[in-house]
Amino acid sequence: MSTLAYAAMTRKREEAQPGKSTTSDAPGLKTYVDALAALVPAEVLTAHAAILTFTTTTLKDTVTINDVGTLFYVFWALIALSMVLYAAGRVMASAWDEWDWLRILIPPLAFVAWTMLQKATAFDAVVLHWSIGWPEAGRSATAIIGAIALGVLASTLAYKADQKPKQP
Repeated sequence: MSTLAYAAMTRKREEAQPGKSTTSDAPGLKTYVDALAALVPAEVLTAHAAILTFTTTTLKDTVTINDVGTLFYVFWALIALSMVLYAAGRVMASAWDEWDWLRILIPPLAFVAWTMLQKATAFDAVVLHWSIGWPEAGRSATAIIGAIALGVLASTLAYKADQKPKQP
């Protein structure tokens, strides 16, 4: 999906009549679609995948990080970029509410979870840079449980936007 789409759906839900954005008013989608869009920050995941092509090497079934420094900074830059993308998608909204400060955290946390679940990613560069030892099972379990919690949170926040009184 897309962080920009997630922000746009939130904007449309707030513009709709309360309780109507999942049926008759725009965006006309159930709240789980917001959760999907929030949990798949496609823009930063695509950038991350492209950057991995020149910062790692694959030989047979082994991936090696060649440029830990670049990937370390890329990790933090992509987290910031995902927040900027959400904010850009909400620019047309009349006003941010207190829930937007929580919504803006979902795409970057989803990005972190995606990089935790894969091997030889920008997350690994952070782990290597800080010399953190994190067993693979614990890392994967944390990412999976975190993703489920983020999905529930995104869906709940979409419902809140759907119930919000229409702004004049």
